Amino acid sequence: MAKTTSFAILAPVPEIHLLSALETIDKLENELSDEIIKIAFGSMAFEVFRKADELRGDKQVQVLIYASQSIDQPLNSEASWQGLYIGHANSRNGRYPGKSKFRPPSTATDKPTWAVFWEVQELKRLKSPIAIASLKALGKKSNFASRLIPEEPLLIEYY
Repeated sequence: MAKTTSFAILAPVPEIHLLSALETIDKLENELSDEIIKIAFGSMAFEVFRKADELRGDKQVQVLIYASQSIDQPLNSEASWQGLYIGHANSRNGRYPGKSKFRPPSTATDKPTWAVFWEVQELKRLKSPIAIASLKALGKKSNFASRLIPEEPLLIEYY
């Protein structure tokens, strides 16, 4: 599947869920041979993901992930993970409507309050984090502030 370069997504995900997702991916790679390996994260920002799906057509979208609730936060915020966004699913009573094996185990105690679940493939930690101050919102002329801490997913200019 092709990847779009017309925009990307910047999203915060608690670090514990990112680390848990890596374990899930390892487990899925050992168990699945004919199914797509993906991870689903919950969000209330359904408008952002609807807009992303409208803009992307049938292409994947680069996602930069800010590891929130991390023990070791740098002074200037940075995206330290990445993945490929492949779509989203509306929640069913706040819960993921797909197979639970695609959710990181650390999310099992989440309250069922999500509007949508966004799905990513190829989730990995970046070798060199990307400063959030080097990025800008889609359609904006100036970069984000150096200490901006993303609190919800944002559409950004492709970097």
